[in-house]
Amino acid sequence: MIRQSIALAALLCWLGCLFLIFAAERWHFGLDETLGESQKRHRHPTPRSGGIAIVLGFAGGLWIVHVAGYATGAFCLRLGTALAPLLAAALWEDIRRHLAPRIRAVAGILSAALAVGLTGTTVNRLDILPLDLLLAHWPLLGTLLAVVAIGAMPHAVNMIDGFHGLAGVVSAMILTAIGYVAFKVQDTQIMALAGLGVGALFGFLFWNWPRGEIFLGDTGAYFLGFLAALLSVLLVQRNPAVSPWFALLVLIYPTWELLFSLYRRRMLRGRPGMRADSLHLHHLIYRRLSRALRLDAPKRRRTSVNAFTAPYLWSLAAFSIGPAVLWWNSTPVLAACCILFVAGYRWSYRKLLR
Repeated sequence: MIRQSIALAALLCWLGCLFLIFAAERWHFGLDETLGESQKRHRHPTPRSGGIAIVLGFAGGLWIVHVAGYATGAFCLRLGTALAPLLAAALWEDIRRHLAPRIRAVAGILSAALAVGLTGTTVNRLDILPLDLLLAHWPLLGTLLAVVAIGAMPHAVNMIDGFHGLAGVVSAMILTAIGYVAFKVQDTQIMALAGLGVGALFGFLFWNWPRGEIFLGDTGAYFLGFLAALLSVLLVQRNPAVSPWFALLVLIYPTWELLFSLYRRRMLRGRPGMRADSLHLHHLIYRRLSRALRLDAPKRRRTSVNAFTAPYLWSLAAFSIGPAVLWWNSTPVLAACCILFVAGYRWSYRKLLR
């Protein structure tokens, strides 16, 4: 039944994207502008409503998962309730535009708090003895850590959503890794939910990469970040064999992109931490790639330049997700890989910037 639910999620998302592309061309529904923001890399107005189709596909597949007994009706209702504030803010931004970043941040924290409260999600261990003792004596600390992690990850995924296929494929890689480890420890519920996310992304990526006919938008990025964070925390909480550093390593690319960008904007440039700019790692790779391969020549379409960029970042994500899958139960190895990833990211960023 899991395979059928994944196939249904992919089909519903594919059909949803097709309809949304038509709606954008016919009624200008959810069209993204091409001017006015420095991080734009497309020339023609494009619907940024792909996240609506992803949520539709996931919801359709979730119905089969529920019928098959992998998720109770109460759990599905709680998941939908927790997602409501975040998706409402994201939909407003995708359709009406210019919703204040502070409001979106509050919506993310509210959804995370609801998820933690309704599903009992918490961070119960970090495999660091002093911190584990603190978590054992003050369970509220683990609850707060779970709220912060789940509330921040939607914005982290949104931050790497800069080029065709980038956030979509990275999210599919993350959810595949979570689903694989859930399969290894026989946690069928998490395996099924992760599979639904991957299936919906397959339907979306058909239209998104390389042609870029529809974008994730905030709805898609927020939903995928929320789902990945919630499932990774639940996986570690439910299964003592899974190292808590697996959750950190599998999510470290968007997580570090968020933390480094906040530091760079606030501490180095004196700008608001959530103000968008074009100095992310993927923007630097785009510029270097454009010059090296002369992709900005007059005969080259800008879409091709955009599509060439994402595979470099997929490789970067693979350097964290691959080790996370291989050594999901080994805290020392996973911790070392986290340190190596951060060091490699900083070295690459400095080289590209100069």
